[in-house]
Amino acid sequence: MSQIKAIEDERDEIILTHEAAGSAAMLMKLKGIGPEFALVLWSECLYRRFENRRQVAAYAGLAPTL
Repeated sequence: MSQIKAIEDERDEIILTHEAAGSAAMLMKLKGIGPEFALVLWSECLYRRFENRRQVAAYAGLAPTL
């Protein structure tokens, strides 16, 4: 249990001090999204800027890339 607590504390520190803090905090306001998923979602997907919805769909694997 102490290892889990240490990992959760480290995750919370990253959310509070990293540039992801604003984005992760906004994601956590959504129902069903906790701190772990918000941080993973931001770090894996939402750090990029997409020009249009086709790029978002291609990134998610929902549409072919050009």
